Amino acid sequence: MMELSIAEWPWRDYREGMLEKERKEVVACAGKQVQVFHGTKDNVPLVLCHAVHGEGEELWKNCNALGCPDFSLAVVNGVDWNRDMSPWAIPPLFKDDTPLSGGADAYLAELEQDILPGIKGKLDASPSCLAIAGYSLAGLFALYAAYKTDSFQRIVSASGSLWYPKLMDYVEQHKISDTMRVMYFSLGDKESMTRNPVLSTVEDQTKRIEEMMKAKDIQTTFVLNQGNHYRDATLRTAKGIKWMLEQR
Repeated sequence: MMELSIAEWPWRDYREGMLEKERKEVVACAGKQVQVFHGTKDNVPLVLCHAVHGEGEELWKNCNALGCPDFSLAVVNGVDWNRDMSPWAIPPLFKDDTPLSGGADAYLAELEQDILPGIKGKLDASPSCLAIAGYSLAGLFALYAAYKTDSFQRIVSASGSLWYPKLMDYVEQHKISDTMRVMYFSLGDKESMTRNPVLSTVEDQTKRIEEMMKAKDIQTTFVLNQGNHYRDATLRTAKGIKWMLEQR
């Protein structure tokens, strides 16, 4: 095998590979494992997401494949999905299903006090804006967070669980943060086609909420994707992130 001289080494490929590795790290914050993907420049938007099974790599790849504007991504793993992402307790929707215990307020306090400072401490500069994106219950949590804190300026609720009982009452009776500027909503076009009377409201309620936000002079959009709730979760989220980042 012919050996390459030092001058002939593929330094560009090697250097780019090293830079790619340096752009990714795992940070321990408040007992959570957070995958941090750094943008190519300082002072870019930071998008926070919550994951069930460590989907950070796939989400980051989808965002890059779609050509998202430069940003940093932090994906929090290890949350108690049915507790931390639910705003208040509700009984199981199906027989033998798991109830949602309504721990979002407690988790949001942990997020603001411990997790976000830990993430920001790993960035080279303060982010130009802070966004929160989520799928399913995490999409519901993103919307709920916009009512409970001024930390976020943009949200993505991709196939968000906006069928949640009493959610419309909450949205109508509470004031969203004055910092909110951009909101993206999406669903699969088959998500409301269910016999469950609660879940079947998801499209109507999502559209109503989007219209209410638009009436508040917030930049919004609502997108219908093909398929049911379980199709292309990270791709749908990435599409929302791209649209969100492209808005002024």
